[in-house]
Amino acid sequence: MKGTSIFQFKSWPKIHQPLPRTPRESQQLLNALTSSFRRQLDRAYPAPSGSNPNSDRQPLNTDSSIHATDQHLHSILDNPLFRIVPQKAKSASRDHATASTIIESKPAAVQDPMALFDQAVASGSATPSFITDCLKSQLLLARSWGENGVRDAMKITRAGSKVVDWFWASDGASRQMLLQTRASTGSLTKFMVAEDLQDTVMEWLKMLVSGNLGGLDGQMAEDRARASFNYLLQDLVDAEIRYGSGLGSAVKYYLRACQLHFSSVESQGDLKVSKSMLLASGAQLARTLMEQKPSSDQIPVHTFEEFAEIISTLSSSRSLLFSSVALCHPTHPDPTPFIHYVDSLSPNKFQKWNQARRDAFLGISCDALRTLIDRKKIRLATSLGHQIQELLPEETATASVEASRSRAAVEEDTLLQRLELSWT
Repeated sequence: MKGTSIFQFKSWPKIHQPLPRTPRESQQLLNALTSSFRRQLDRAYPAPSGSNPNSDRQPLNTDSSIHATDQHLHSILDNPLFRIVPQKAKSASRDHATASTIIESKPAAVQDPMALFDQAVASGSATPSFITDCLKSQLLLARSWGENGVRDAMKITRAGSKVVDWFWASDGASRQMLLQTRASTGSLTKFMVAEDLQDTVMEWLKMLVSGNLGGLDGQMAEDRARASFNYLLQDLVDAEIRYGSGLGSAVKYYLRACQLHFSSVESQGDLKVSKSMLLASGAQLARTLMEQKPSSDQIPVHTFEEFAEIISTLSSSRSLLFSSVALCHPTHPDPTPFIHYVDSLSPNKFQKWNQARRDAFLGISCDALRTLIDRKKIRLATSLGHQIQELLPEETATASVEASRSRAAVEEDTLLQRLELSWT
């Protein structure tokens, strides 16, 4: 007689069921996941009182479970891992090819460099250098749309959003590499600003203040974190001026970054650290202020004065930088700081300056003189003009000063004639 086991076990079911392969099966799985998410979220976020569940059209509520579920599922399904079938590399050397090399070998790819990015993400071979090449190529294409269409062209590509998704899905070491590569952040921030992702840049700046980008190996050395903060803030300021809401908005984001820095325990009271992280961006904004001379409609007075106070703290109230900012006040340009600065300046010190700094000085001088003349302070303007002349040695007048004068506007020449002065 054949023996039988006293333990009657049914065969174990497969623990890992195969994923659906047909579109119908995929849709069924998506519907099941959607329903499950909505049930859970409905429990966590009940519908507001007074809503009509039988209504065909519910008002849009960004805090609702339906909205949250849709956003969550779309972010998952938009990932290249689900949308792109990665191509197999033909050789080992192909795995390390740069995006620029691939674009040169595939003319069709030039029309959509971010398609290469999707392929690299799907195959797990995206690197910061590869991303940089893709962004640079995409930026060149966007600029071909002309000055008026470049922002829309950048926004359509979703290049900023795609790289941001890659950043959050990457380990800390890869995040560090991206934010430490100036070529990457210079291009990336332009796309992010075009897509209104400035708050994400601010979040990255906040992480750099703490020196931790999260994930595995996300802790950064202090000097590298500060340098990355400095460069990323400069890139944000530049991008906001060129592709965002303009100079006024750039100043506001700069002030937010300053608040992030000054609120950190590690940086409080350390002016040297503050300068290394904030001064370059502040000087960048000051140069643009000198060029554009914004009105109070473009930059509110209280915003401007907060910016001027920070520049005064970082560079002192008797610096050429602060003097230039004071002369750009939207409603009350102030030449007094520049007058004090000229009082402390000697010809020997002026001679050591490079040509770019001398040009900037003479430009600020004209603004100060113009302000004094407009206020009918002719005697003070004449005195200041003579002081500036004394800084310009005769032996260097032709070589250095005339070069600056050749760049002066017609109204600056007229201004000097009114004072019966000249730069030489």
